Amino acid sequence: MKHFLIATHGELSQAFIETVELIAGKQTNVSYFGMTKLKSGDMAKKELKEILGGKKEDEHFIVLTDVFGGSVTNICTELLLEMDDFDLITGLNLPMILTMILTGEETSVTDTISEGVSAAQNGIIHINNLLKSQKGSMCDDFII
Repeated sequence: MKHFLIATHGELSQAFIETVELIAGKQTNVSYFGMTKLKSGDMAKKELKEILGGKKEDEHFIVLTDVFGGSVTNICTELLLEMDDFDLITGLNLPMILTMILTGEETSVTDTISEGVSAAQNGIIHINNLLKSQKGSMCDDFII
């Protein structure tokens, strides 16, 4: 069973989960971690290690972090080197999370990650350029 850990700076991880649940309903296979000013690196590492170490026998954690090179990702990378029993993906966004969570249990971890990364990349669109490439015809299709 896949279990997702959303780990970010501040309260972003909790807000992501609340947003996912607004769109897709209550999720039981998602946890979150927020790095705040009150947590030292050691405290954060201990908390993350407890979350990851508390997995059930049939669970596989997929950890999604906000920024490559940020403290949260760096701590998770340290834990990955120690534990080596979860997947770590950084650069999360809402299309990624929704795609991964909604893939279902029949989808492999590898395919879930691949689909999530693809959704994250495809979800980044500079609308101005899109409109320019459509020569304004796309504006006629928008209903405001």
